[in-house]
Amino acid sequence: MLGKRLQQLRNKFELTQEELAKILCMSRSTYAQYEVDRRKPDYDTLQRIADYFKVSTDFLLGRTELSVIEECLVPNRLKMIRELNEISLEELAESLNMSQTDISQFESGKKSLDPSTLIVLAKSLNCSVDFLLGRITEPRSYILESEQGYSTLAASPSDDPLQDLPEEAKKALEEFKEFILNKYRKDN
Repeated sequence: MLGKRLQQLRNKFELTQEELAKILCMSRSTYAQYEVDRRKPDYDTLQRIADYFKVSTDFLLGRTELSVIEECLVPNRLKMIRELNEISLEELAESLNMSQTDISQFESGKKSLDPSTLIVLAKSLNCSVDFLLGRITEPRSYILESEQGYSTLAASPSDDPLQDLPEEAKKALEEFKEFILNKYRKDN
């Protein structure tokens, strides 16, 4: 499993075995043996590899698929929501004072997003951070209530949430109110 994961990550980052071996301070032949599962790296080497690719050692060892989800969802969703909003790469980059190359690398997964950049992108694209991270499927769920014009006490665009109820619900509330008043009258 380790060899397969190493090869996938190396290919994703468009590196040769020679280039990655140099980055990890080892010979190409040693690294190549890891990729074909003929040799196992020691803990320090495994940690160095995980740190370079920004994945967990559990992911490298095949104990979890979590990093695959995290790695794939953010770039795909970032590009999808940008295109849904009909915003060009150039427009987004200009509005955020970033380079088009940075945005393109975020969308391809070649560059990682720090939390503050993720928040800025979500706001600019009118979606939630949870959507970009793959925690929810609806892009506009959980956007800050203040940005939607809702009060924090009730998810209602008006000052009086009762005004937004259908007539049937208003009537039922009135009947319930009468019932409670009758039940707890002092003369009973």
